[in-house]
Amino acid sequence: MMPTGKLARMVVANATRSPKHFVLSAFGIVIGIAAFVFFLAGTLGVSDVLLGKVFPLDQVEVIAPHTSIAGKNLSQKMNADTVAKIKARPEVKDALPRMTLQFPATGYGKFEGQEINFEVGGFTDGIPDAHVAGDPKLEPVFKDWEPDGKATGPACVPKTPNNCPDKAWQYCDASDNMCHHRVPVIISPTVLELYNTQVADSHGLPHIGVMEQFIAERGRERMHFWMGLGSTMMAGSNVTIDASKHREVGAILVGVSDKARRVGLTIPIGYVERWNRTFVGDKAASEYSSIIVTLRNKDKLATFSQWLQDEPKLKLEDQLGASFATAMFVITFVLLGIAFVIVIISAINIAHNFFMQVTERRREIGVLRAIGATRADVMAIIVGESAIIGVVSGTLGSLFAWLASLGVDWALKHVAPKFPFKPDSLFNFEWWIFASAVGLSILFCVLGGLLPALRASRLEPAAALAQ
Repeated sequence: MMPTGKLARMVVANATRSPKHFVLSAFGIVIGIAAFVFFLAGTLGVSDVLLGKVFPLDQVEVIAPHTSIAGKNLSQKMNADTVAKIKARPEVKDALPRMTLQFPATGYGKFEGQEINFEVGGFTDGIPDAHVAGDPKLEPVFKDWEPDGKATGPACVPKTPNNCPDKAWQYCDASDNMCHHRVPVIISPTVLELYNTQVADSHGLPHIGVMEQFIAERGRERMHFWMGLGSTMMAGSNVTIDASKHREVGAILVGVSDKARRVGLTIPIGYVERWNRTFVGDKAASEYSSIIVTLRNKDKLATFSQWLQDEPKLKLEDQLGASFATAMFVITFVLLGIAFVIVIISAINIAHNFFMQVTERRREIGVLRAIGATRADVMAIIVGESAIIGVVSGTLGSLFAWLASLGVDWALKHVAPKFPFKPDSLFNFEWWIFASAVGLSILFCVLGGLLPALRASRLEPAAALAQ
């Protein structure tokens, strides 16, 4: 049996003595491993954006399916008991009840000197104040400031310059000529991203980075706007609200939170309950429109979904995230399949090259056997040469994939137009991707050299030297 040190030196010397053979054997593996790393890191990076920011798989929306018989609505109702039951499930980390504004309302005001008008009714949700607890910027300001609906300030004169004591946080309400606290509003990162990528440039408005810094630079007064309760901008709307109920409410944008409605506005739920009761009735003020559930593990989605249908007779809103996850899985499978085909073909090429090498090195192998090398030694030499090709090929393939990703990211930054949730990079190079690349490269190279190694080890010294 050849000493390990001498065996290792011989393997390295044999692997490097023929650069042409080394390059021919490694070329295909390098391409295949580069494709493997590039495709896998790319799909992981895209998945992080789509399934982490745009359509998070661990966050689902629970709704009540609409059921009616003979015109009577028999849909399951969602209330505080429903939320408690969902929170008790082992798959659930948190459950966030939401109540939608169920009557017409508009929003209007000025932003950076430009008039803005938008629909609020149906696009505004209320959530409990407690759900922003722990956020040091939002917790002190995002709450129901008037739980009994009564003014918090002194008398004032409406339709004149604001004469309330705290002009940043109070406004004069024409419904009772009293100073009321402005309704705190939060928006989601999605709304902020849509504004930055789709609205800001086209309307000559500034981009918003950190919302808190943006507000601090301009002052709270620049974040004011009005909500016209009972009004609508929707042409042809057949919804009529008693004019005596119409009311203008002052609001203030206080920050950004992932607890906010994905597209729309979010305010403390107490305001929505009172307004729904006033404009629609007690029923609209006691039932939740949906419940946002955060799962402990996204893999438990199927189990939780089945329980929803069996127990509380609820369902999940259509989950685009699940559809995208399936699509990403199929795409990843196809791309990695292409990479594996390249690697397998390269492994066959390595086997072919080593078979040729064994034929060319018959006398060398015969000499080794004649001076005492065992069959295991000869096999170890050929397999070791294959492994070295695997290490080098895996490393080079990973390096080429990383360099290619830099080019793609440069094009993404400097050539691709702005779009919502545009990432800084389309790739996510986890350490295990590189480890897997080198490991697979070694595996396929060793498999490619295994049959030639077996053939070489079976050569009899006399027969090999006789030719």
